[in-house]
Amino acid sequence: MVRTLHATPLSIEAYARYGGVISTNVVNPNTILVNGGSSRRTPEVVPTTNLYSASPSGAPGKTVLNASLASPKEVSAWPAEPGKRALRIKVLERHRFTTQSFVPMGGEVMYLVVATDPGDVPDLSEGKLKAFVARQEQGVCYAPGVWHAPMAVIDHPVSFAVIQHVNGVADEDCDFFHLEEEIEIVF
Repeated sequence: MVRTLHATPLSIEAYARYGGVISTNVVNPNTILVNGGSSRRTPEVVPTTNLYSASPSGAPGKTVLNASLASPKEVSAWPAEPGKRALRIKVLERHRFTTQSFVPMGGEVMYLVVATDPGDVPDLSEGKLKAFVARQEQGVCYAPGVWHAPMAVIDHPVSFAVIQHVNGVADEDCDFFHLEEEIEIVF
């Protein structure tokens, strides 16, 4: 039997245990006006964490900013509720030694964020594994070690700026976990 997980809108509060939400709606005590008062800047909305000094190889990590074009995933109508759709996931990944941030770069944007707590294997128990619907004004940052689904954009291709650290050792840059049973994300 396929497990079903219902996605909720991405919010700073609901997502906090997995990382951070990147948005101009975020303000903190360090928010200031810049550019002659025409822009508001909030520094350090999410961390950029590099833990490669603790990796088995000890190879240092470097910061990279990549451009990524994500193609839409195949979705289906969800028959239990008219107007809802579903996407099935088969694999989770994690980056043990770095944060990984995705910032959409314009256009029509809707993507799913699926995450669970860090650990040697993903915790798929109820209340731990969560799914969120993110929109064009929201970027997402996965904390180091957080298991998450690969990028899942809906309806249209989406360009992202991706910020993370890498050390070039494949087993340290990314781990994969293949699920025994697919998980259906309803949104």
